[in-house]
Formats: sequence, structure tokens, C-alpha cells
Amino acid sequence: MTAKKNNMTVKYVIEVISIVLGLYIALFIEPSGLLTKEGLIVLGIFVWGIINLMLGLVGEYMVTMAMGALWFVSGAVSFNTAFSGFAGSTFWLIVATMGLGAAVKKSGLLKRLSLYSLKFFKPTYAGQLLSIVIMGIIIAPLIPSTSAKCAIMGALVLGISDELGLAKRGAGRFGLLMALWIGFNITGNVYVNASFQGYMVLGLLPADTQATYTWITWLIRSLPWAIIVIVGMYLFTKYTYKEPNIKELSKEYIAEQFKAIGKLSRNEIITAVVMACCLIMFILESTTGIGAVVVCILGMTVLTFTKVIGKEEFVSSSLWPLVVFIGSTLGFSNVFSTVGIDVWLGSVLEPIAATLTNPYLFVAVICILTYVVRLFVAQTATNTLMVAIIYPLAVSLGMDPWIACVVIYGSSVIFYPLYTHSNILICYGACGGEENIDEKYFLKADIAFMIINLVAFLASVPFWSMLGMC
Repeated sequence: MTAKKNNMTVKYVIEVISIVLGLYIALFIEPSGLLTKEGLIVLGIFVWGIINLMLGLVGEYMVTMAMGALWFVSGAVSFNTAFSGFAGSTFWLIVATMGLGAAVKKSGLLKRLSLYSLKFFKPTYAGQLLSIVIMGIIIAPLIPSTSAKCAIMGALVLGISDELGLAKRGAGRFGLLMALWIGFNITGNVYVNASFQGYMVLGLLPADTQATYTWITWLIRSLPWAIIVIVGMYLFTKYTYKEPNIKELSKEYIAEQFKAIGKLSRNEIITAVVMACCLIMFILESTTGIGAVVVCILGMTVLTFTKVIGKEEFVSSSLWPLVVFIGSTLGFSNVFSTVGIDVWLGSVLEPIAATLTNPYLFVAVICILTYVVRLFVAQTATNTLMVAIIYPLAVSLGMDPWIACVVIYGSSVIFYPLYTHSNILICYGACGGEENIDEKYFLKADIAFMIINLVAFLASVPFWSMLGMC
């Protein structure tokens, strides 16, 4: 109790310091050059906000909403500018994808699709390890919620672990958890629609950059990274966490699982058709000219009118504090450009840019910097803040700002300590928690991911260079 009290005291002291620092920047630093009075006010409030996002005294959504309100009340920007993120297409796209995720979760379609993998892969430990990863790759673009996928599939992975007779807290159970992580979370970065964060980070980039990235463009430019990370992590998991004398899955177990979910339901059929149509429209976006936001909203409309999801499911599955946080942060770039902070930031970063002209060095520095930031800041906050700050540096170096965006997004997936990623906690809990999974395995796996991820991004540079991106 004393340690907890002392920790809170330290946080309150830092809070006071953040307020003083913010006020000093906003009120006492004289405007000069590119930094106007309005820019200093925005910057002071922004510094206060970053510190509070790290402190965690209140929810992230409250911090970012307060930042917008303070920017408006201080007269730095208009209300419409401060909260412009809520008016953009990206915000509504994220809301719609969360609705689609709620439909898939309710219908039971994900579990049925995953069970089919049991039939097509060997009933051995190695076979099921591969099946979980492969099914994740296939299912990822159909379901825009990594959290839902991890939660639902975690229960199935727990059942497979028990049926294989894997020792509790042994390497084998952790290996299957990592297969779940690879197949159903890491793949969220491969397809822009596989997680709401894909559209979120893309929405932080300049409008002209956003216009060049369709579903298929994002996928193609992510392929080198995706192949190296997925294959590398799979091989690492297969050979590091294997156990001897593991029995095979019985045909009776597979039959029981299918019997438990019953016949294909009306809701599953409707959901499958809608998600397939959405995926086709995503792929054909450059041909049809119909953007992802329209496709997702129409898909959600069909699922609502057919009663696949109702008001309760939409409200409970949409994570409204997160939605508000995202809407608030999506307006940051507009606020910065309005008061000239983007131009000022570019001039400040210019000396740094002079040392990072080599794209390999740029990628390595941003990757490692993201690892460090993620130890202190949650993934969503890291992605929004770092992309908003770093992409101007990529622009000044003559690179496509998407490179900075995707390196930050991919590197933010680190999962140790466990508090750094909510989805790893979901996987951990769904796979049986402390009773079944020994935490000692996580650190080694996380280090392996950090190394493989860095190698994958460095290996992507020649491909991006060939495309004229850097």
C-alpha cells in the first residue's frame, strides 16, 4: 500500500511539473521565426498532453479531448480545427470497422472458419502450430478487429493445448500462444483493414499520401516485411518451443468441436457474404472509385438491417473511449499545420535529417526509437504521436511518409513486458493465464521479434527504393 501511495505521489509531482512546463512554453517563450504565439500555445498544451499520456492518471481519451478543448479555449485554433479528426472519413471508417468486427464476433463465423483448419493440417503439435498461423493470415483481412480475433481464437488454442496433452506452463503451450499472436495479431499490420489502427495511422498522413494508398497498395508495399516477420517468427517458435512425446489431436475431438458450434447459422451466412463483398470492394477500390469508408458503412448497414447486430452489440463492441481518443488525435496534424508547427518542426528536425539521409539508417533509428517509446507509452498513443511527429522528417528526406508510418506501426507491436500490449494480455488470458502459460518465455520471444522486425524493415528498403519511395 505504501509503495502504491508513493507511486501516486510521484505521478502527482510530475503532473504539476507538466502543467508548469506547458504554461511556460505557452505563455513565457517569445514567438520567433516560424514559431508563432498560437504555435507556442499549441506546443505547450501538446507537451502537457504527452506527459499525461505517459502518466496514466486519467484515460487517454480524456487527455486528448482536454487538449482539443484547451487549444480552442486558448484561442490558438477554432473548435472545428481542434476536433477536425471527428469530421474526417478516417474516423467514420474506424467506427464502421468496429461495427463489422462486432458482427463477426457475435455470429460465431470466426471460430467456424478456424475449425476448418483442423481438418487440413496434420493433427500434430507442429501441424497445429502452422494451421493457427495460416488461418490467421487468411482470416485477418475479413475481420477488422485483432482483439476479437485473439480473444475468440485464444479459447480454441486453449482447447487444442489440452487435447494435445501439453504440460501446463510448458514450452509447447507458449508456442501455440505465439502462433496465435503471429497469425491473428501481427497480421493486423499486413492488411490496412485488419485492425482499426491501420486506417488510424494512415489517416495521420498528408491527404495526398492517403489518396495513393488503397487496400492493395498497402498490402503490396508491406509484403517484404510481412513475409520475413511471419516466417521468421514462425520458425523461431517452432524450433524454440517444441516439446517431445506430444500426442495428436483425435478425430473425435475435431468432431466434437464442430458439433458444439452446430450447423451454419443465418447470421454466419449473412456475415460471410457481407465480409467477402467488403474484401472484394477493398481490392477493387482503385477500379471502382468507392472508398473503404463507404464500403464499411454499407456493410455495417446491411448487417444492422438484417438484425445480425443490434444497438447493444454495436455499443458494447465499439470501445468508445478508444474511438474518442482516435478521433481527437486524428485532428492533431490539422492543428499543427494551422499554427505552423509542422513547418517549424521540419526546421528543427533538419539537422537530424542531415544525419539520416541513408534510408537504412533512418529505418533503423525509427524502429529502435519506437521500441524505447513503447516501454512507456501505450501502442495506440505511440502510433498517433510518433507518426504525427516523425512523418515530416521522412518528407524532408524525400521519402514517402508512409515509410515512417509503417515502421512505427510495425515496431509498436512489441509485447513485453505484458502491460505494453493489450492484445498480448487477451491472448494470455484466453490461453489460460498464469495457470497454463509461464511468463518467463515472453522476454526471449519479444527480443526475437524486435530483431526479426528490424531485419524485415531493412530488407524492405531496396523494394521501396525500386518503387521510388526512398
